[in-house]
Amino acid sequence: MNRSPGCSSRLVYSDAVRSYDFGPEHPLTPRRLLTGLSLLRALGVLTDADLLAPREATDEELQLVHAPDYVAAVKRLSNASGRWSVDTLEYGLGPGDNPAFPGMHHAAALIAGGTVELARAVMAGELQHGFNPAGGLHHALRDRASGFCIYNDPAVAIAALLREHEARVLYLDFDCHHGDGVQWLFYDDPRVMTVSFHETGRHLFPGTGDVYELGTGLGRGYSINVPMAPYTQDDSWLDAVRSLVPALAERFRPDVIVSQHGCDTHTWDPLTHLALTTRAYDEQARLVHALAHEHCQGRWIALGGGGYDFYRVVPRSWALVWLTMTGRPAPDYVPEAYIAEWQDEAPQRLPELLLDPPEEFPPLPRHDAILAENRRTLETVRRLALPPPLLRGFPLLRLEALGPTTSELVRVSGQVPSPRVETIQTPRGPVHLRDWCPPSMLERLRPDPGLVAFCRSAEREMELLRRLAEQSEVDLIIAHTPEGVVVGQVTITLAEGWWAGLEGVFEISLEVARDWRRLGLARQLLRFAAQPDAMEDLILLAEGYWWHWDLEATGLNPFAYRALLQRLFGQVGFQEMRTTEPDIAGSPANSLLVRIGARVSPERAQQFRARVLRLPRVPAVTPGRS
Repeated sequence: MNRSPGCSSRLVYSDAVRSYDFGPEHPLTPRRLLTGLSLLRALGVLTDADLLAPREATDEELQLVHAPDYVAAVKRLSNASGRWSVDTLEYGLGPGDNPAFPGMHHAAALIAGGTVELARAVMAGELQHGFNPAGGLHHALRDRASGFCIYNDPAVAIAALLREHEARVLYLDFDCHHGDGVQWLFYDDPRVMTVSFHETGRHLFPGTGDVYELGTGLGRGYSINVPMAPYTQDDSWLDAVRSLVPALAERFRPDVIVSQHGCDTHTWDPLTHLALTTRAYDEQARLVHALAHEHCQGRWIALGGGGYDFYRVVPRSWALVWLTMTGRPAPDYVPEAYIAEWQDEAPQRLPELLLDPPEEFPPLPRHDAILAENRRTLETVRRLALPPPLLRGFPLLRLEALGPTTSELVRVSGQVPSPRVETIQTPRGPVHLRDWCPPSMLERLRPDPGLVAFCRSAEREMELLRRLAEQSEVDLIIAHTPEGVVVGQVTITLAEGWWAGLEGVFEISLEVARDWRRLGLARQLLRFAAQPDAMEDLILLAEGYWWHWDLEATGLNPFAYRALLQRLFGQVGFQEMRTTEPDIAGSPANSLLVRIGARVSPERAQQFRARVLRLPRVPAVTPGRS
């Protein structure tokens, strides 16, 4: 097999990495490094020239995220031949998950240093991609070892990128266990978006990763968690990955992607309860690779992570990441040389195919119920993580989907909209307002540089508007200058999540370019959008959050922002309603503003009011494996 032209990737490894060893009875065995690299060599896709030897992270680098006294405690135990005492237990070091061992500091610092060097090489343009299969030790906290992790190599590398490049880092974690350590270390930092797909903490260590762990302070909205039900299979898992990751990348606009590819999500893993196959690993690796090239000029650092079936699963998982990273197609079969080398040692028969055959992994009992539970979780996460334009620009496949050309707005109102154009005067000159703006019109326009509330880039914002204009269920209203510069937009989109299943409920979202604010344009846009007669058949929602995506650029505190929304939307007939919807009820600075059209029937209005105040559904607890 040959590399793709221009694809430069390195894999971090030296035999010294195998010294990260908690002992022969521990599930995180360095044996997996031997089996993993053995398969890559048997496939003919790894040579010594592909390897990047790690070096030990310095104390200064480790202390970018770890407390100095914790690093000192790790060193002390390493030099004491692994002996521990009661005082070391406060650092999470001792019997159990994280037994101290001789040389522990050197081994853990070597893995961290390898990830740091990889990240630096990628950001410097020396490499496009890099893979550290021994890395991904995502549970270690600032002053405590946790979950087989001594030093948090993803966090150390991310912190180095922040310090040296002020990079915006998208961290994607596909491990079965919540990526808690990375999340907490950057919980208040808007430069790092952490996204973790994992088995729900109600059944699995570390017990965290709830959908409402959203970040704090300026980091609010940059921590995203998707807890999945036990026995989740490929279809439900990939449904979540496909419908969230591209939209989050569009919203965040990262400079680099760091991804953790733990494979303890596999149905054969002995420590967890998810039921994925290697087909899911292949697709998620290819998705990350595509997004790195779409948003980050190819900058991608991949890490290993958990995985405790180290003969059948770990090697194939790592092979799929490396094959994707180096631009090679995945072969059908596991090489006979690999099977011959390891079959006698392996406790089970080794698989012959690199991608698990679907017919051997049919739907499990409760498959449909698990799918529905995960769909509810996913809808909640999307509502929390994505503003309405991105929700519709990257739609979730609806279980009860309408026909592809059916507009819900048209169905409810019984009216086919006719596009309108109106010219208004502003202190900066005339502006044209257009509704039902077609994609062909947008092709002739360009965005104002300050039109960045949802995508962080005016050019990407324009791409999002084009996607919205192509959808029959979205009314896109734009404001543009006579010179063809888009300076504001309103989207009216079918409401999702808490409001799903209600007839004729739409959400309205407003954006005005930064230099065009405080000129009356927002008020005029809303008046124009709410004017058509068909709006009288609809219930319109405007939801305001104290972690609004562009709030830091307004100069307003959350309560002043709420008051501004109340005044602005109140001028076109919206009224505030108290609600139990968790996204709104979670903070007194949040608000739900509602406009019920004059022709909405009393029955529909009552159904909506009942939904506004319904009790949140608490999922039933499903017993895990024994």
